[in-house]
Amino acid sequence: MNPLSVNPKVVPFNDASRLLVEEDVRRQVAFAAAQAVDYSGPLLVLSEQRLRDNARRFIRAMPRVRPHFAVKANPDAAILKVFFEEGAEFEIASSAELDALLKLGVRARDVFYSNPIKSPTALKYAAAKGVQWYSLDSVDELQKIAAIVPQAKLYIRIEVSNEGSSWPLAGKFGASPAVVDTIIAAAKELQVDLCGVTFHVGSQCCNTENWVEGIKSAKAIFEKLTGNGFTPQLLNLGGGYPIQFTGTEPTIEEISLAISAELASLPESIQVMAEPGRYFVGSAGCLVSQVVGTANRDQARWLYLDTGYYGGLMELVQGFPLKLVSERTGAAELWALAGPTCDSIDVLGSHYLPNNMQAEDLVFFPNLGAYSSSCACDFNGFPAPKLVVVD
Repeated sequence: MNPLSVNPKVVPFNDASRLLVEEDVRRQVAFAAAQAVDYSGPLLVLSEQRLRDNARRFIRAMPRVRPHFAVKANPDAAILKVFFEEGAEFEIASSAELDALLKLGVRARDVFYSNPIKSPTALKYAAAKGVQWYSLDSVDELQKIAAIVPQAKLYIRIEVSNEGSSWPLAGKFGASPAVVDTIIAAAKELQVDLCGVTFHVGSQCCNTENWVEGIKSAKAIFEKLTGNGFTPQLLNLGGGYPIQFTGTEPTIEEISLAISAELASLPESIQVMAEPGRYFVGSAGCLVSQVVGTANRDQARWLYLDTGYYGGLMELVQGFPLKLVSERTGAAELWALAGPTCDSIDVLGSHYLPNNMQAEDLVFFPNLGAYSSSCACDFNGFPAPKLVVVD
């Protein structure tokens, strides 16, 4: 069987940009297939060269924006080392992520703690290690940080539109304009160093205007900070930079044009950073799974894999436009896809694959270097994908 086969009825590409995506899918499947010769369980195969290329392309596209890799996207030590070598810095959400960076030799003062809600224990630990920068989006968090790390440099996470994002993040975090005013007033009373603004446009964001509006909102807040005696020092553009799933997503260069135009009027004294996660690591990885069985029930054809919702395919359930590539060829047919566990949540929706699929066939999922292995667990005794980094 040909491990590089892509049924054109399953993955249609109708223009030049989509053809480039198809070519990239084939490349990812090729290096993943080479690692799956002696398949013994789910794999996440990542290309080191692609990791480096992604970091370099981001830095080249946005020279004023300092990238801090969002460790949560994939905290594997080998991946962190690659980005460290490429000159990227890092953003964390937990003590465990901080420890991984310190072990690598990253300076704590260069790490940004962008989780807007942190436990007192985590704050004390980070401060003891030398972390200086902390985000917040409420007066409650401001008061907590002020009591534990009074010397901290603080940046407000504000609410922005997440329209056009595959995974909106608005609601759980983000201060409204009214809350921003109360935070500034409280910071002034507590005499802490409130000196930055951050926002997040939503994961896999294809609406460039979200960044533009976020920067405009940040500029207005900088004026308020200055008027209250604070000195603005930081604009954090957050994450959300998309990878090419379909060929219709804006490129990092197109996003950069819009961001750079809006940053032109921002004083050079304000440092600008971003938190790319998926963009840095997503397109470097291909997840490999194996069919464990099929079933025909009530006019529906079911295909069961050895990994699923709990094993790295959570985003497939959430509707991300992931490509499924089989090593088997055949006419496309709609299958109800599911993972191997006994949990009813482990169902992955309906997807086209060849109609002659059978047990032990391999299925490849390109563009899953981010948020697959990092969100996987061994529920029900089924192993999370093994991560393999290749040249």
